[in-house]
Amino acid sequence: MFCAHINQNTLKEQSVKEHLYNVSKLSMEYGGKISLGVTGELIGLLHDMGKLTNKFDSYIHYSSLNPGDKSLRGSIDHSTAGAKYIYDNFYDAKDPYQRLAAQIISLSICSHHGGLIDCLELDGMDRFTDRMNKDKDFFFDEALSNFKSGCSEMNDINTLLSNSKKEIREVLLKINKIGQSAKFGQFAAGMLAKYLFSCVIDADRYDTYLFMEDREPEQNVDKSALWNELADVLETKLKNYPKLTRIDLLREEVSIACKNFGEKSPGVYQLSVPTGGGKTLSSLRYALEHAKKFSKDRIFYIIPYTTIIDQNAKDIKDILGREDIILEHHSNLVIDNQQEEYKLLTERWDSPIIFTTMIQFLDTLFSGGTQSVRRMHNLANSIIIFDEIQTIPIKCINMFNSAMNFLSNICNTTIILCTATQPLLATTEMPLKLSENPNIISNMQEKFQEFKRVDLIDKRIVGGYSVALLKDFVLDKMDQLESVLVILNTKKAAKEVFNELKKANTDLAVEKQYCIFHLSTNMCPSHRMKILQNMKKKLGHQRVICISTQLIEAGVNISFGCVIRSLAGLDSIAQAAGRCNRHGEKNCGDVYIVNIEGESVNKLADIKMGQEATARVLDEFKENPNNFDNDLLSPKALNSYYQYYFHDRRVEMNYTLPKPNNDKSMYDLLSSNKEAVLAFRNRNDYDPKLMLRQAFKTAGDYFQVIDQKTTSVMVPYERGKTLITLINGSCSLSEIKQYLKEAQQYSVNLFETDRRKLEEMGAIIKLKDAVIFALRDEFYKDDVGVTFEGVSIEFYNY
Repeated sequence: MFCAHINQNTLKEQSVKEHLYNVSKLSMEYGGKISLGVTGELIGLLHDMGKLTNKFDSYIHYSSLNPGDKSLRGSIDHSTAGAKYIYDNFYDAKDPYQRLAAQIISLSICSHHGGLIDCLELDGMDRFTDRMNKDKDFFFDEALSNFKSGCSEMNDINTLLSNSKKEIREVLLKINKIGQSAKFGQFAAGMLAKYLFSCVIDADRYDTYLFMEDREPEQNVDKSALWNELADVLETKLKNYPKLTRIDLLREEVSIACKNFGEKSPGVYQLSVPTGGGKTLSSLRYALEHAKKFSKDRIFYIIPYTTIIDQNAKDIKDILGREDIILEHHSNLVIDNQQEEYKLLTERWDSPIIFTTMIQFLDTLFSGGTQSVRRMHNLANSIIIFDEIQTIPIKCINMFNSAMNFLSNICNTTIILCTATQPLLATTEMPLKLSENPNIISNMQEKFQEFKRVDLIDKRIVGGYSVALLKDFVLDKMDQLESVLVILNTKKAAKEVFNELKKANTDLAVEKQYCIFHLSTNMCPSHRMKILQNMKKKLGHQRVICISTQLIEAGVNISFGCVIRSLAGLDSIAQAAGRCNRHGEKNCGDVYIVNIEGESVNKLADIKMGQEATARVLDEFKENPNNFDNDLLSPKALNSYYQYYFHDRRVEMNYTLPKPNNDKSMYDLLSSNKEAVLAFRNRNDYDPKLMLRQAFKTAGDYFQVIDQKTTSVMVPYERGKTLITLINGSCSLSEIKQYLKEAQQYSVNLFETDRRKLEEMGAIIKLKDAVIFALRDEFYKDDVGVTFEGVSIEFYNY
């Protein structure tokens, strides 16, 4: 028997044959969701063929007996053998579908430990063919002989490949029917390869985890029964919701429209509802009806900020009463490095209802390595609800649009774009293909007028407000109101204004003093939720001021007497307005736009360009308000804003690479890779013979949703202290997995510059072979969260 894995606790051995069959079965199930079951089965069956050698068998037994010796890790190539067998026997064919099937299968197998490799590198080097023609120092003949004698007949492989070719052909015909450019077709073929790669990665990691933990696979949930149960619970709860005010009745209209729309076939739709229109519950009502009718596997909520996950997930857990079937995935707490055992802990997105961030979602589709991509196949046959879709980074727009077209048309995924401010995604160079009659709310213009609860007031001044001047402006409003929310563009500005108002509070007469709160992404989710809950209790009963970054402005169900918003994109200002007079407590509330002296947003391109487009609309509104229906929050005003914003940034939408490759785009790397093809041609005097030419690894290495990479760090806030101690102690993989799930609530995403400074100060502890990071007690404070005591740093916002 050749050994694939050894359980260190029981010393039980899993044979390579058993592992191959388990993985092929799972990979077939995952691939089958988009009619690629045979292809998934074949990849799984061959992925670890290279382990069928005496050399690997000796290595696995030595490593089990000497767990502290990591010197041999990665020294034996076991991921090329199966790929090379397919390439040698099936790639050199005239049939283009067979060649494509063979390349996708070989690519998935040879990449399954480090991430998808480049087919063509930017300099024109053909890495795929080089890998397939690698010298046979990986005992290929021995592995192949043992596979033939112990695992599978070659006739079986021939039959599987023949059927795989038919599957690939059918999917490519579907891609062609989408009716977009040849470049999109190449992009979609790359997405197809990535989907199948996801299937084998997740199958491999999941089977290994089950064996190492001596566990049985979790039983599949009866989704049909679950959706019916949850829909009934929601309908019962909604019947008891108050329907007293004008806003209550309008929200009910939106909710009923969403329920009825759930009967429509899967597609790409828009839910355009003014802020405070009850999008979260209405979209859930839609999703449950749609999931029931069309037998969907999962419901995803993709949220722009982690704060909204905290509240929305809690609201839905409370309503549905089923915390066990709802996952909150804020960040990856396990660092993606070479520690194989910890890679088994990566979040899989296998829960029925999942709340996650736009960052995690886009990483799943586009980042490199093997950590995030394993989740991709679980997006198939699901419902994906994008809350506040306008927050998608400009540079990702064309890749996002094309990926949504792939998911919708190939993976039977229903896409819902939710916002009060719909961006013009169907009008870009690579447009999103909306379904026919895509608007869930048909009388949108009328609804915006009915929901009007605030006036937007331009209060910009020459030179901008200093911290002291802004403090005076806030206190002036507090003389007339009981609560004010101030939203600023950077954590640095928010912290300065908070400290100024905190100091000013002590000088006021007792009857004028206020409760002051500060919210920042330097605080962990549990901390922010506690502040929000405390603030909600005091609103309406005590005088309240809150200073926050933009994290509060979308999806947080809270209402202030007025809002002061630092100049930003009009879409952001519209979201901020949703925190004012949210429930129509008075006839109309005021939202003031201010500019801040010395505010540094030069490194925050989305905010800077948004400011410029908004300033243009504000100036035009002064000249002729009738052009905007006399309302800066009207659909006309927002449409004008997006036309300026998108037009000025249209060249950025393909994700331009950083220097020295800023003449190339990531969209091109993931589709035609034309610059690499040209470099290959110049090097060889002929075109590459590859079916897929993408530079997957290069694109994955470059990809970052936000311009500076972040690292998730556990923080010692309340229960977080205990979790850090538990994880650092002696515990099994399954226990760590449970602790990490809980630790999502006690983690903060730090930019690299901030993390490095904290490391230099000795503030960060590395747990479990440096795959999990934690913060020391003294670097986390109740009022500001993560703190850099005595260190001058540049704050960033996201």
